[in-house]
Amino acid sequence: MRDLSRRRLLRTIGLGAAGVAGAGVLSSCAGGDNAESGATQFTGVFDFDLAAQTRNVAVEDGALLMNSVYADLFLPAGAFYNWETHEWDYLLLENSAWEGDDLVVTLRPGLKWSDGTDLTAEDLHQNYAIRVLEAPAWSVGFPQITELERLDDLSVRARFGNPFPGIELQVVKHRIFSKSTYGDFGERAITMVADGVRQGDDEHTEFNAEFIEFNPEEIITSGPYTFDRAQMSDARITLVRESTGYRGEEVNFEEVVVHKGDNRQASLLIQQGEVDYSTLATSAADQQAFRGVEGFRWIEHPGYDGCGLMFNYAAKPELKDVRVRKALKHLLDSDQIGQVARGEAYDRVRYYSGLVDLQTEQIFTPEELAEFAAYDHDPDRATELLEEAGWTKEGGVWHTAEGQEASYEIIGVAGWGDFELTATQVEEAWNAFGIKTTARNVPADNPWGIWAAGDFEVAVRHWGNPEIPQYWGAFQMNFLVENARTGETPGQDFDLKVDSPSRGEVDLEALVEVAKTAQTEEEQTEALKTMAIVFNELLPRIPIWTYKYLAPALEGARVESFPEDHPAAQNQIYRDNHIILSLMQGGLEAAG
Repeated sequence: MRDLSRRRLLRTIGLGAAGVAGAGVLSSCAGGDNAESGATQFTGVFDFDLAAQTRNVAVEDGALLMNSVYADLFLPAGAFYNWETHEWDYLLLENSAWEGDDLVVTLRPGLKWSDGTDLTAEDLHQNYAIRVLEAPAWSVGFPQITELERLDDLSVRARFGNPFPGIELQVVKHRIFSKSTYGDFGERAITMVADGVRQGDDEHTEFNAEFIEFNPEEIITSGPYTFDRAQMSDARITLVRESTGYRGEEVNFEEVVVHKGDNRQASLLIQQGEVDYSTLATSAADQQAFRGVEGFRWIEHPGYDGCGLMFNYAAKPELKDVRVRKALKHLLDSDQIGQVARGEAYDRVRYYSGLVDLQTEQIFTPEELAEFAAYDHDPDRATELLEEAGWTKEGGVWHTAEGQEASYEIIGVAGWGDFELTATQVEEAWNAFGIKTTARNVPADNPWGIWAAGDFEVAVRHWGNPEIPQYWGAFQMNFLVENARTGETPGQDFDLKVDSPSRGEVDLEALVEVAKTAQTEEEQTEALKTMAIVFNELLPRIPIWTYKYLAPALEGARVESFPEDHPAAQNQIYRDNHIILSLMQGGLEAAG
């Protein structure tokens, strides 16, 4: 979840003073570049930093535009994985196929880099070797490759140790970078991988120190657009059509302009009609203001994670009683919290399974879904549960079964507006019921370290998983992330060996591994169903709301219209964005 701080900086400022202040910043953009160049143009927005960000696209964090949806336009992926059908749609790759423990990956013929060289299996071989060395050891895909071999000009064979369904995801999706730029690193990586060197070995440490500091002068591209260095400034980046790139003859816009802007600036640009499509977060006030913009429409992207509460069971042992956790949830009005935190851009939680409802409905029958408990706003039920757990209320204040005054500190994250607002609303609800609660925000530079170290009592935290399309990813997030249970990184300190009312003794950590690596769909599904049912019964985290991504878009100014459907329309917004894929594949038409 490394770039969530960039994605989730939801602001709640209205159109008052901030709008006036922003008007001067935007005045230079009025009219757009299209009026000057006469070229057909698609416009977007992203908070880039031209000076600070590198051109080392092989190290995505910190590289120019690589954490944006626009990366597909200049460095397309090998393929995109359809989250709805669980099938591959190939882009730069022509095919991928398993032959026993070997994955054979084949490029499309005739691909070109923007420097005029051919994109071949030599690029692929070097890329894969670098990723074997550089991919985090805990990740799935590249670290499990034991051998690499270039078979011909278009194909590479990757051998895996103990492959399982879905292990190839990151390999097939890999965004290929050019041998012209990385050839020396690539050739060294091929030799090192063949010699058995892996991440953490002395040879890799030396290689890595050079690799992460490498900063080439330009980004050599393979997609339908490339960087126009003459039109790059602190205010905007212009990508121009590269006819020799993949789909370069099929796109319908000569230029793609990416304005610089954070969430608030992006909203102002949309209101001024300067941006055709944005994936940045918008406040509830801005959502209302968009409706007055000519040609405005929402494009909805499903969410695969949500916002909720994570407990520190060591700091507050009374929370080990499931009745207390359920009571705390019954005190929360999820609709109210979601609307304040996200405006229209949220969904309520129906099943409390640890998976988002969309996924829950994919693996359970309607009859099975009817058995799931709901935890709606119900203060009377909360009172019953707390009293059953031995809690008492004296002078309007609740006391735990041990007779201590119940109190909690809940942490949000500074600048993550939806987290901040969720924390304050939980504070208000619990205080109103007689449970002393204080909300504060931790700095945005490293909340992950705070969560992992267990430096909290209750934390606003994600549940589900927007990074991994396979269902097991949600339970990896819910049960294993920030739950190492070690001296330095205890995290939640939640015991993963639990007693389930319906399933008996369950080892959740073992079930995550079964759901991830089992060789049959039946085994995987059974493990998934067990974890979902146990999550619903025990509420180890409290889901409050689910992300629904509402991307503002303008039709009629530069884009004729946006497609109603696309094979990737059910994908997570930052994982193969279907609007950007439509643009790349020629599915977006310029306004006439």
